[in-house]
Amino acid sequence: MLLLSNRVIYQRLKNGQYLGDRLSSEKNSSGNHENPDPLYLESRCHLNFIEYVPFAFVLAAIAEINGGNRLLLNYAMATLFAMRIAHVEIGMRAKNTLGYGRAPGILGTQGLM
Repeated sequence: MLLLSNRVIYQRLKNGQYLGDRLSSEKNSSGNHENPDPLYLESRCHLNFIEYVPFAFVLAAIAEINGGNRLLLNYAMATLFAMRIAHVEIGMRAKNTLGYGRAPGILGTQGLM
C-alpha cells in the first residue's frame, strides 16, 4: 500500500496537482486507454487496493475468531496479495491499461472473498 500511495504522491509533486484525482490538461483524459491520465491511473490503483484489502482482513478476522483454519487463512491472504499485485502491476499499469493481470486480479480477489 505504501508503494501505491507513493506513486500517487510522486504524480502529484511531478505535475503540481495537489488536489483532485485528475490532471487539469485536456490531453490527459482518464477515458483514453492509449494515453491515460497518470495521476488518475495511480489514484485508481491505490483506491482499488483500499476498496478490497481492508474488507478481506475483516472477513479473515471473523473467520479466525470463529475457529477458521489459520493455515488456510494465511494462504488465502497471500493469494489475495498476489491477485492485487497482478491487477495493478500487470493489469492497470500495462500498456493501454488493459494488461493480462486485470481480469485474473479482480476475479481472484472476488473469488477469495
